[in-house]
Amino acid sequence: MDEDRFIQDRFIQKGRNVKGEIEQKILVLKQLEGVYRTSTNPSQRSRVLKEINDVKKSIKSLQTLLSIQEEYELVEAPHELPPEEQFTILNFIKISRHSDIVKDIEMDAVTSYTDFFERNYLPILSEYYIKLDYNHSLKRDTFYPRFMEIKKLLKEYDYELEIQNREEYNTIALFKDKSIVHKMRQRYLLTLDKYFKDLRNFVKLLIDDHREGGNIVLHPYQEIVMNEFEEDRRLDGYTVYEALEEMYLFFDEFIRFLGMPNI
Repeated sequence: MDEDRFIQDRFIQKGRNVKGEIEQKILVLKQLEGVYRTSTNPSQRSRVLKEINDVKKSIKSLQTLLSIQEEYELVEAPHELPPEEQFTILNFIKISRHSDIVKDIEMDAVTSYTDFFERNYLPILSEYYIKLDYNHSLKRDTFYPRFMEIKKLLKEYDYELEIQNREEYNTIALFKDKSIVHKMRQRYLLTLDKYFKDLRNFVKLLIDDHREGGNIVLHPYQEIVMNEFEEDRRLDGYTVYEALEEMYLFFDEFIRFLGMPNI
């Protein structure tokens, strides 16, 4: 066997070994995710989160070595971020294409994350699942209609985007500011950022009050039993306090992803 063939065979064998290691680590990752979703022990959940991050970093290193990121579909943030900016929750959310009209990776991610919020967390922010004292219940109840208004902004943006990309748009372009789509996109992102910053601050208040022995949250250790008609049951089996902690983490990560200035 000549030297070139020997080197090639060694590389192929090494590739097979690394692929096998990636497969094993992905299995371990899925097991850890299952433990994290089902555990109600705060210390165990904290430890498992650290292990999840370690395994993910190891998988990324192996994927880089073989350049096979597309072969192994580990869900990651859409942007290339330094290791310290990788996310605990956002990384596991599947990114779906928002528009068939234009390619916009950022909007794909943002709308996927907001859809995840609407399906998994927004229903929990209700009197049915989380009972608060009177004043804070009134404050909590403002977040649902605010989110519905944000969804209207997205629909308006999508509508303008569609108009701008129609064939006949060029005939009316002189009468319409082409920058309107960009302005509406920015307005949507800024409004979304303000909403989640307000929501993060509100949930942080609830968490801090509980830690200090307060009683804003009336039943912090009550288990959340999802309504049988709910399709997304991520927080099913969590205590109210654990659900608040996870939601706060999601809000914080989403705000960091948006990267909007404080106004």
